[in-house]
Amino acid sequence: MSALQTLVVDDSASARTVLKRLLERKGVQVDQTESGLQALDYLKTKKPDLIFMDHTMPGMSGLEAVRAIRQDPATASIPVVMYTSQNDEGYLQEALATGALDIIPKPATWNKLSQVLDAVSHQRQIMTDDIAASIDQQLSSLRDHLSFAMEQQIQRVCDELRVSFEQRVRALETRQNTPSAYPSQGLSTLIHSVTDSKLHQLNLELRHHLSAKLDVLSQDLLQQQQEQRQELLRELDLRLRQQRPDAKKGWLLRIPDFIRARWYVVPFWLALALLATTWAYWNW
Repeated sequence: MSALQTLVVDDSASARTVLKRLLERKGVQVDQTESGLQALDYLKTKKPDLIFMDHTMPGMSGLEAVRAIRQDPATASIPVVMYTSQNDEGYLQEALATGALDIIPKPATWNKLSQVLDAVSHQRQIMTDDIAASIDQQLSSLRDHLSFAMEQQIQRVCDELRVSFEQRVRALETRQNTPSAYPSQGLSTLIHSVTDSKLHQLNLELRHHLSAKLDVLSQDLLQQQQEQRQELLRELDLRLRQQRPDAKKGWLLRIPDFIRARWYVVPFWLALALLATTWAYWNW
């Protein structure tokens, strides 16, 4: 699965920069706009996976922009997270009622940002699986419909061929005004037998051709699903690798620099302290 594409909407350049750096460290692609009106213009040509929306902006507030996004069928499904200093319970309820997914208080924290990104990634995977299931269902329905239509068409052609052939045979016999070399009923049976054999062969060939085409479509869809899952695993692995160096660095920062620089003298001082303690004990 490809990296998440996000849009940060905030009139504060410093707030946009801070959030942009945090998101990029998570492997997320970030675009920026300075107001709700610019965000609506941006959404006319692009559809990000997630929008971070400030509340207080000139011209249009964040909640007004969210309301406009939800009213447009082309953008109504894009999740919006309010990125604002207003985090009281009343504002949270108002934002959720307007259509926002959640609130991230300023300044953003790693934990809260990770929760939002994981939720959006999970929702995106569910949508992908639903689309794949819908495509499988449509292919199955299309196969049944085509098979039924082919059988009807073949039967209609078969009937038309029988009628046309019998009419031509009768017309030929009438013109010659002589008895036919084959009995009328026997000739009709022979015609039906040959026609049925040819039409059955045609039916099998058409079924085989249609089945091969649908199998190719199914294999392509399965391959796309496998590639999406592999991309998702790579993205999760990249996030874990990006977080591990920070955790290791935080553990090292708790060790004083002079001890890390002279670690080789620590065993000497420990041994000296042990000898001094033993000497004091025996003298006492």
